[in-house]
Amino acid sequence: MKIGKISLTIVLGLVLLTSCNSDDDNSTEQEFESTALISGFDMTLCACCGGWIIDIDGEESENRFSKLPQNSDIDLETLEFPISVKLNWTESNEYCGQGITIESLELIE
Repeated sequence: MKIGKISLTIVLGLVLLTSCNSDDDNSTEQEFESTALISGFDMTLCACCGGWIIDIDGEESENRFSKLPQNSDIDLETLEFPISVKLNWTESNEYCGQGITIESLELIE
């Protein structure tokens, strides 16, 4: 009887251990909603100009942004343009309504 209980406990333990789904490998990988091409800094002098020019999801646009998220390790001053990135973003009122705020991004290599 004791051997039967021990065997049942071992079998149940193995079933529970093998049925657990571990997503630890994917937990550090962030999901991005868009891809974009940053083409450089807009040096035009006008009321709606300035900022970094960015085309999101393959559409040429007048979108601009002024800064990257604090946790970004990308230095736009040292990169050669254009650069491809994955990003999460929202619209902003900067640059006469053509601004965006970048929430997170990653270089595409």
